[in-house]
Amino acid sequence: MNIRQTPASVAQRLLWMIKHYRADFGALSCPLLCRLTGEVDADALDTTLTGLTARHESLRTTFTGRGARLAQVVHAPAPVVARRVDLSDQPAPATAADQAIRAELRTGIDPTEWPSRTTLWRLGPREHVLCLNLHHLVTDAWSTGILFRDLGALYARATGAPAPLPATGWQYAEFVRWQQDLLDGDGLRRHREYWRRQLVDSQLPALGSPATDAGQPAEAGQSAADGAPATSDVAVDLDRETVARLRALARAQRTTLFSVLLAVFYHHLHRVTGQDDLAVASMFANRSRPELRETVGLLANMVLLRARVGQAATFADLVGQAHAAAIGAFTYQDLPYQMLPLDVVRTGGRRADDVLFNVMAEVRHRTVAAGVGFELLVPPGLGSRFRFELAVAPVGPADLRAVFFHTTAAYTEAEAAAFLAGYAELAARLAAEPTAPLRAGRPG
Repeated sequence: MNIRQTPASVAQRLLWMIKHYRADFGALSCPLLCRLTGEVDADALDTTLTGLTARHESLRTTFTGRGARLAQVVHAPAPVVARRVDLSDQPAPATAADQAIRAELRTGIDPTEWPSRTTLWRLGPREHVLCLNLHHLVTDAWSTGILFRDLGALYARATGAPAPLPATGWQYAEFVRWQQDLLDGDGLRRHREYWRRQLVDSQLPALGSPATDAGQPAEAGQSAADGAPATSDVAVDLDRETVARLRALARAQRTTLFSVLLAVFYHHLHRVTGQDDLAVASMFANRSRPELRETVGLLANMVLLRARVGQAATFADLVGQAHAAAIGAFTYQDLPYQMLPLDVVRTGGRRADDVLFNVMAEVRHRTVAAGVGFELLVPPGLGSRFRFELAVAPVGPADLRAVFFHTTAAYTEAEAAAFLAGYAELAARLAAEPTAPLRAGRPG
């Protein structure tokens, strides 16, 4: 039996530790969920899943030990058979599928036994839903895009059709070795020096009261008392004209849409909190090396992005600050989050990951393989691990949707809706007048 043991990454050790010591950390499922339309060959799909698991070592990796001794155990490729559930005889198959998916995602995965579970729900003769439910220790959001693309190509191959796939590059164990070499050498000093200069005397946003673990739910997404959701979310689609203006501003300033949307967030936080100097957490893909572009695994890393809102005369100035912060963070994103010099940040009793801003990458959500349509779905009910998270996601080629995730203990539904509406309103105004003087202070 071909099994080998390798060290865990810094991120894996952190995730393992905080799940045991922070009851409010949230869900650790990171599923690949997709709708299949057409005549699905379930046996060919099992062949596809077997090939997918053989291609990416993370999908056949379990864990042993704890703390600094946490290790990955990479298993030999083996056949994968999805659990098949027929819901076509239900009065409302789509509703039954939604309930089944939510139940699946609420059920924990024990990564010491196996890192995944796979279920194929049949809603009708030409409609299925597939869930490859993965523990977060072996995947991240970028990996989901890789797996979705590979799923379609491997299904085509399983049915006899040719389908090209790029080389995988490094497997995850090779990333761990490279990361350790970086941290053992001069790279650690250089990275920490940059972040110390960047973050000294910055402030975390004062949203809500400082976080405490007391009274937080024992399980992800549920309160300890009555099973009610511990996190909630509210969403709004940004006005299409506003989105067009935001994209045009990004092009004019030779920056990314991420930087423009982040600048709006900075100014919104400034209006809400009155703070001029803000450090906001964000998740970066952490794949600056070309060998990691096709690697499936937990590579995503949190960084802190700082802006001095009080020094920006116009929104365009603030976009410039956001751009500079993002470029610097991209260059130095290899430093694991827990090694950031947070002692120089004025936390106000808050955690650096209390307030998060993310812009989801534009990925291919649909493909057709062997006459079967594959559509990537947003998993229902996952919520967020963080107290406050504003995520902006592309919807089709032109639209953007902003979603504000929050703990129900920290924000009421009305407060969350007002916060998000304020962001959308500010985005529209700033996009229309990027060179107008910024209005300082809290809104009247």
